[in-house]
Amino acid sequence: MIVWLGLALATALGGCSDKDRIPSGILSREKMQDLMWDMIQADQYSSYLTKDSAHINLKLERLRLYQQVFLLHGVSRDQFRKSYDFYMARPDLTQTLFDSLLSKGNRLRGEAYSRPAVSRPPTPAQSRDTTHKTAPRRVKPPIP
Repeated sequence: MIVWLGLALATALGGCSDKDRIPSGILSREKMQDLMWDMIQADQYSSYLTKDSAHINLKLERLRLYQQVFLLHGVSRDQFRKSYDFYMARPDLTQTLFDSLLSKGNRLRGEAYSRPAVSRPPTPAQSRDTTHKTAPRRVKPPIP
């Protein structure tokens, strides 16, 4: 009886001490954050593409872009799904993950708005100097 009680107590204490530990086979929070950021970007890009063309299948385009993101990060779809399910089952980790994504988006948006606007070069019609008009050239009539 004492052995079982000691074993149960050791298991309970061991389980509480590593509550933020990520099991093997699960992507780290930083890697998951980077992966999800790129997936959000791919999702936005696919939505933008389908607005311009009625011939693009949104679902297939998203899946194609997601596969490119997985290749970019060296992660399989199954690894992502397993990690995603793990994080969604842990609200404490999910909260920090999404808070980090939100703060990154807000930071990048703030940086984009703080940059000066890029001005386009003037078109030829706009670049003409209208203050110094010259007399129109006279065209000589053809000699018969």
